[in-house]
Amino acid sequence: MKKTIHFLFSVFLIIPMLAVAEDVIVTRNFTALWDQPLHQNQGINLQIVHQSAGEKVGVAYWFTYGDDMKSAWFIGIGPVVGDRVEMMLYEATAVGFLEPSNPDDNPVGEIGTMTIEFSTCNSGEVAFSTGITNIGSGSFPIERITDVHNTHCTGGVSDDTRPDTLMSEQRIGLMSARQDINGSGHADFEERADRTEFSVEVEDLVDGSYRIMVGGIDRGEIMVALGIGETEFRSPVEAGKVLLTFDPRGEIIEVHDGQGAVLSSGNDVMAGGGGCTNNCGGGSGRGGSGGGPGLDFGTVDIEVELNNQGVHAAASGDAKLEPRDDRTDFSVEIEDVPVGSYDLRIGGDIVGTIEVVTMPDGSVEGELEFRNPVEPGKQLLYFDPRGQQIDVLEGTTVILEQLFPSG
Repeated sequence: MKKTIHFLFSVFLIIPMLAVAEDVIVTRNFTALWDQPLHQNQGINLQIVHQSAGEKVGVAYWFTYGDDMKSAWFIGIGPVVGDRVEMMLYEATAVGFLEPSNPDDNPVGEIGTMTIEFSTCNSGEVAFSTGITNIGSGSFPIERITDVHNTHCTGGVSDDTRPDTLMSEQRIGLMSARQDINGSGHADFEERADRTEFSVEVEDLVDGSYRIMVGGIDRGEIMVALGIGETEFRSPVEAGKVLLTFDPRGEIIEVHDGQGAVLSSGNDVMAGGGGCTNNCGGGSGRGGSGGGPGLDFGTVDIEVELNNQGVHAAASGDAKLEPRDDRTDFSVEIEDVPVGSYDLRIGGDIVGTIEVVTMPDGSVEGELEFRNPVEPGKQLLYFDPRGQQIDVLEGTTVILEQLFPSG
């Protein structure tokens, strides 16, 4: 296969540059022809595809030879798991040249398994196991020899970012997770069409080495000196940062020492990502990314007053939705309640916190603003408030409420 492919592509094929020698995540940019450098004219055509249910799946066509010295091929299909594609292996038998299609005949049968594990964007290792005589089990290295037109593999999460992705950013706080810890910190996430960045910053911790845990998985080290420390991840990677090969959205973020968690995001998670199913607003953070850009908020402005539940006699508030061609704004404002923090619950989920303060004119009020696309000072509008129950909570007590109209 190697000689054949190099001959066919020798006029215009450009071999991609070597990726940074770090762990990688399999993305759509791993779609390529992969040569078996130790074997004559053999290799794999790998495609990373999107199934209708949303799964990222690998489909491999393994071109090799049978006992009769004639060309043969096997089919591998299976999910992408981090830096691997874990496949079931199939073979088609008893099919003639240009044999007519017969929907009642299924000549494809399962023969074993195949796992492709990548160490860089350009190299990997294949392990296979079959029950076929003279094939059995084994492994071999593979090397990339093609790229999809106008793509470049970085090995990071940004390779799977849609080109029409809107810029978004968000932050969640990291609070002390043990009584003997006085430190604090925060985690930032920013997504753009051309890059994705994630960072964890801490302060007031004892100097030393700590581990960053995201969703219970160790994602790297953070060094603390003079009480402060920061680790920055980026895809594509750049000098001084670590390649971002995971999505922190929807996951609990913690900083650990040898005894366990010292800082934690608690119940707050960043909006979007595969793991976000509840409380996706990330507390009182700076907004987020994920579900928001895909929502249709209609074209009608909606504004309603919130009903006072009698806890504070003078309390009042309103909720407002303002869709526009280029953006959608949603806000909840409350006033004439004691200064403090009030959770905003929409459709049963806490989506943020309203901070009530005394204004220069002596009035007491607070407002929480959402926007899609997000902008500094506001949170990402990743939910649709229409038809949802809106509650303003003082602790666990509802002080203002309203069923937001559906249109």
